[in-house]
Order: sequence, then C-alpha cells, then structure tokens
Amino acid sequence: MSSQFDFLIPSKKFSTEQAPEKPDYSFHYNWASLPLSTDESNVSPPQLKNKNTAKKADCFFVHPTGFFLDEWNCDISYKSSASDRVKLTLATQASAFNEQCDIYAPQYRQATYSAIATNQGKNSSQALNLAYEDIKNSFKFYMNNFKGDNPLILSAHSQGALHCQRLLSESSLQGFFKENLVAAYLIGYPLDELSMKNIDFKVSKSPDDTSCIIQFGSVGVGAKSLSLGGVRDRIKFWMIDGDDYSLREINKLSSTNPALWFDKKEWQNVPKNSFIMPKINGKNIFFNITARESSGTIIKEINYAEAQDIKARIRQDGLLETKGSTVERILKKNLDGSLDLHIWDYQLFWGSIRSNATLRINTFLKNKDESK
Repeated sequence: MSSQFDFLIPSKKFSTEQAPEKPDYSFHYNWASLPLSTDESNVSPPQLKNKNTAKKADCFFVHPTGFFLDEWNCDISYKSSASDRVKLTLATQASAFNEQCDIYAPQYRQATYSAIATNQGKNSSQALNLAYEDIKNSFKFYMNNFKGDNPLILSAHSQGALHCQRLLSESSLQGFFKENLVAAYLIGYPLDELSMKNIDFKVSKSPDDTSCIIQFGSVGVGAKSLSLGGVRDRIKFWMIDGDDYSLREINKLSSTNPALWFDKKEWQNVPKNSFIMPKINGKNIFFNITARESSGTIIKEINYAEAQDIKARIRQDGLLETKGSTVERILKKNLDGSLDLHIWDYQLFWGSIRSNATLRINTFLKNKDESK
C-alpha cells in the first residue's frame, strides 16, 4: 500500500525511548481547546449568534492527522506546523458543536501520516498505540476532573476517529458511555461490520437516535474506494485489533447520510447553509506537508460558502457519494484527479451536523427526564 507520502516515512524504527514527552493533562497548554479558552473552536458564521452560554452537553473532540514529517509521532508544540493544522480542524470541525457544547480537545502525540497511510508493520502500530495512549489518558482526565452533569458528544475525524472507535470499545469505560453518550460522530475513518462487533453501540439510523455512532467517508461519483487524503484508492486500513491495531481489508461500511440522517440509499439534498469555509489570516500551510515551523496562522472566522449545491447518498459499499455543482468545483481543485473528499468531510456538512447535534442532545435529555 503506497502513497505519495512514502518519502516521509521515518528512516529509523519506532522507539519508545525516542518518542516525544508524554503530555500531562493537568496543564491547560496540553489541551487544544477548553471551555474557557479563546481558541478556534469558538468560531461560527456571522449569521449565527451563540447566545447559549449555559451549554447542555460536553463535546470531547479528537483532531485528525496534521503531522506529515519523518518522525513516528508528533511532539506537542505550538511552534510546529502541526499546531496550525490543529487550529484549522478546531475551526472547521469542532466548531460545529459549539452552540450546545463545552468543547474539550486534547493535544496528543499523533502518529505521522505515513504511519497510518502506508504499511510500516510494527512501526505503524506502535506509533498508533502511542497516540491512543494520550487519547485514553486525556479522556480519563476529562472524566475525573472536568465532567459535570452534562451528557457527552464524542467527535473526531480520520486518525482521531480511529482512536475513538477504540475508546468506545474499552471495557472499563462501558458504564460511563452507556450513561452519558449522546452520540459519537466518528467521521472520516472506516467503521465496518467487523469493527462494530467490538463496540456495544448501534449505528445511527434516524436523526434523533441517541447512544449511537455516526460515520461516513465522502467521495465524488465514481470513486473506487476511500483513500483518506491520498492519491491512490486503498484496500487495507489500520483497524482496531483488541488492544492493538492491525492492517486489514474492510468489509461493508456502517455509514450514516448527514444530508437528512435517515437510513435511505437514494440521493438526498443537503440543507442550505451546511458548507462552510474558514477565513485564514496568514499563510495557509495545510498543504505544505514538509513545513516544520508554525506560520502563525490565525483563524477568527468561518463563513457559509456561496455555493451550497450538494447531494449525498450512501452507496452499496457504504461510502458517502456526493454530487452537485459545489462538489464539482472542489474536485476540480484535486490536480491529481482524485475523487477523494476526505478533508472536506466536516466542512461540507457542518451546518447539518450542527443542527443534528442539537436535536440529539435535546432528545437524550428528554428521554433521561422521562425515565426518572
């Protein structure tokens, strides 16, 4: 399984001794977002006013891969280029939940892209395990130090979604999740029927399902399979394997259509004011994968895109197929001809995710009150 990022595969074997320092989550600087911080997760389109100061739920958000360099795991530093990419995902992904939720987003020693996008054997699985160790530790810190009476939304993308699949399978956390989980938006990483055997939660089938998982991977019409941001379609993916990760082929994906959130296979129109774009002040280094230093990027605003012509359906294989003039414009920018929309998973459906999270939270709280 090769990719255009093969040249960034670390030359040295993974070594715990050479891994970045383990983060201490009692220090606020090891969190990308906390409720009282003024970070990018607070942004929303100017048409929206976040009047809801008393949040109804918490959102634990795990960002996707933003590290592409030739080391197995990312050092947590606000001076790194990876920090700029974390800011971008806070603005374009985590912000979808800021109307109803206090957002908690840990910094973590994410595995480098080539570890997850190529087959580096034990090196890849060890890098992913190190990253997951931070997610598990930060979540337990959240439980023991931040968690109040509010229920929980789990939100993640790509590598973050893979780690959250594993978090949901932890036997020691089952009681907590069954009591508190509104929904898990684990978007942009394959969740198939075999994976679901390790997770004791259903896949969402309707807009107001609760204690459920939402997963989809966006592609254009005619895409052969997922590639997760790469040029080539992929057959095998790193998936949960007990208390480890292993490379395997995926079977039928368990997916949800974020257009209207019903379990239907036909094309559905995505509601207007779903697709958002960030306003980036400074140099956008998202695609400059060899950059090491932060560019000082600032994102203080996101806006609804002018073009909002998007339709979506779940294919027979479980991929989320999209079409419309908006999608066509995006795909034209893929100079390699890729039909992959991985990095757009949240942005295309931001408004729809936002309103759906509100519905699920209200339903969860109503059901909880009625059960008393």
